[in-house]
Amino acid sequence: MAGVVVAMAVALFLGGVVAGVIAVVAWSVHHEDRRYTLAGDAPNALSRGARRFNGVGRRGLDARYFPTGRRATA
Repeated sequence: MAGVVVAMAVALFLGGVVAGVIAVVAWSVHHEDRRYTLAGDAPNALSRGARRFNGVGRRGLDARYFPTGRRATA
């Protein structure tokens, strides 16, 4: 019985860690999307980590083709 309780505690902890990582990455992606910062360097460490986690880099993007400081229309 104690083994089941320990297994459930470990599973709950790991589930919380995974949910936390997904939430932080989603927040960072949303933050960059609203500020149109994907064409340039990452604005902070959290965004750099999210880009690395998602496998996204600049890959030759030219910042002059992306809007800056305004919201998208459509």
